[in-house]
Amino acid sequence: MQSIKTITNEEIVSDPTFVTAVILIGGSAESTVTLDDSTDGTGTERISLKVAANVTRPVFLGDKGVRFNTAVYSTITGSGAVAFVYIR
Repeated sequence: MQSIKTITNEEIVSDPTFVTAVILIGGSAESTVTLDDSTDGTGTERISLKVAANVTRPVFLGDKGVRFNTAVYSTITGSGAVAFVYIR
């Protein structure tokens, strides 16, 4: 399993993969992370999390995880928010 840190809107995986967990750490304001099955954020939304300021929310998606057929694009909001995306 590999962990990828994201703090901005970006493609974080450029190949098909499975996401097995996401940890969202809220910044100084309400924070969100959305993972799309695309290279540019215009694909199918597969995972979305939201937390209040300064709250951490881990989500475990089982051994198999959620399949992304194209790539994984992260859209993150909230001042100072950080997400860790785990892939296999």
